[in-house]
Amino acid sequence: MLLAMLSVLPLVAGCANQTQTGSPSSPATAANSAAAPAATGAPTPTPTATPNPTPTPTPGPNPYITIAQLNLWFNGPGCHGGYEAFDCSGRRTTALTPLLGKTYNSADPAVIRQQIDWAAAYGIDAFSLEWTTPRGIPGSLEENLDDAFLVAPNLPKIRWCIFYDLILRLDQTPGLKVDFSHGLDFNQPDVANTFVADFGHFAEKYFNQAQYLKIDGRPVVYVWGTWNATGNFADAFAKARQKVQALGFDVFIVGDIIRTDTFNKALAASYDADTNFTMLMPGLPNKLKDEGQAAVAVDRALTSWQSKLKGLKVTGRTEMVGLEPGFAPQFDNRLFSPGDSIYVPALSKAQVTAMATVVRQHAQPVGTHGRKLVWLNTWNNWPETTTFEPTIDEGPKYPAGNYGFDMVEVVREVFGPETFGG
Repeated sequence: MLLAMLSVLPLVAGCANQTQTGSPSSPATAANSAAAPAATGAPTPTPTATPNPTPTPTPGPNPYITIAQLNLWFNGPGCHGGYEAFDCSGRRTTALTPLLGKTYNSADPAVIRQQIDWAAAYGIDAFSLEWTTPRGIPGSLEENLDDAFLVAPNLPKIRWCIFYDLILRLDQTPGLKVDFSHGLDFNQPDVANTFVADFGHFAEKYFNQAQYLKIDGRPVVYVWGTWNATGNFADAFAKARQKVQALGFDVFIVGDIIRTDTFNKALAASYDADTNFTMLMPGLPNKLKDEGQAAVAVDRALTSWQSKLKGLKVTGRTEMVGLEPGFAPQFDNRLFSPGDSIYVPALSKAQVTAMATVVRQHAQPVGTHGRKLVWLNTWNNWPETTTFEPTIDEGPKYPAGNYGFDMVEVVREVFGPETFGG
């Protein structure tokens, strides 16, 4: 999810020879890195209320829990605001125009309120919020999480969980010494100790929050960046679970580790459920030309991974490892990363529907209620065009144009309108 951390891309060792591979990283989180000051440009205009088509209610239970990754690192106009090049040239890094405003600010209460309203209206059950560092470290996203998102008056409409960006955590924390050249090595003390400590932090600060997403009372945490973990990760996971257990919680950990070139059984079993971030999985050998072709590739990859998980229990537990897949409606970072770009556009709404249908078919039930988690990646990563959040309705929608409400309509049509708040 973080193309911003180009300095640590050797992490995807073993996948570097792929034409289009690795889990793309979120570009604008670099706007919140320790080296990047907060934007001080012109204030972001307060978005005006936008009328939404009224969702049609559908009776009966909805087994799908759709979880959209909400990024809180947008700071308005300027080279560290998330919409423009870091060289301060003013060059815009996304071709899309959010309906909330061309350069909205994630700390604006009106922005948060509208994002929650849209999600609830279109069948999105929860947001996963990217977490990089604890509050107090320059660039931490906890300020916006604590002071904007968690105080939103309409928060009870949805649920939320931590999207743990372990790579940026290690890369952006002063004093940590981590070598990424041979993957994410848990034999390095700063990797293992930070991982365990962060789970304790999540439990102490967030797991008791009323709207935190839980499966059978188990708080959900999404871990990004361990698809090539090495070393004694099993010990770190065991200690993290023990630390959380001592604080009164039984954590449900989902790992973005699905790849097509290898299967690490021990790593897969470290998680309660395995997932993929987007269609850009490590190991995919061929360049994907559009979302339709990507849907075929994702279907094949998920089918293979599902067969490998058959009969595999979570390490130290009696439950089987689940498959809870994710998807992006498209991918286009040509403006953000012109020298190393990836372009997998949606050519039509039907192609996005096809991808959503593939993911729906592979999501496995978890917990006593048989819920199926589906990760929508992302709600608003504008520089990578992986967004579900509504845009203005102007110009051609496809390929990779301002799509209006098409993406959230796909979510509601494929996974149903009923949500936790509904």
